[in-house]
Amino acid sequence: VQVRLLRIAERILEDEGLEAVQARRLAKEADCSVGTVYNVFGGLDGLIVAANTQTLRAFGRAAAVALKRAADNDVESRLLALALAYFDFAVTHDRRWRAVFAHQLPETYEVPEEMKSDQARLFALIEESIATAVTDAAERALYARALFASVHGIVALALDRKIGNDDIRQTERQIRVVVGLFARGLTRT
Repeated sequence: VQVRLLRIAERILEDEGLEAVQARRLAKEADCSVGTVYNVFGGLDGLIVAANTQTLRAFGRAAAVALKRAADNDVESRLLALALAYFDFAVTHDRRWRAVFAHQLPETYEVPEEMKSDQARLFALIEESIATAVTDAAERALYARALFASVHGIVALALDRKIGNDDIRQTERQIRVVVGLFARGLTRT
């Protein structure tokens, strides 16, 4: 039942978005009781976190492939491969990607270690890409999060059409500018 509920939630997130993920609907489609959703995942929030964790893992696989293709290249090329993979994933899996950021957990809810570990692995991809330019681990972590936030902001604003740009090529160009400036700045630090 756990796997079936998770797969149904992932499908609904992909096809319809976070708002469509409802305990009664999930239970009906999984042919179980609403109580089962709560017993297996601790509630709807737990199920959404589990589905969002799967989204992070899917992106992680896409990012690893992109990084592998650029592994022998310079820092800028590796970072650009990751940033463009992120943009492509967000465009291709728009609703599912949005759910990762739109889902608000109650303050009393503890984010599972599994999700924290998956997030850390994603940041590690950026950190590994800049390791030759930034030798201090704490600085690498800071830089990785700053670059992610910059690229994420460009992607989110573009997909929400908040900056008046409907042209995906223009968004890609903005990503290239930020990543390029960031990478060139690393060589000066």
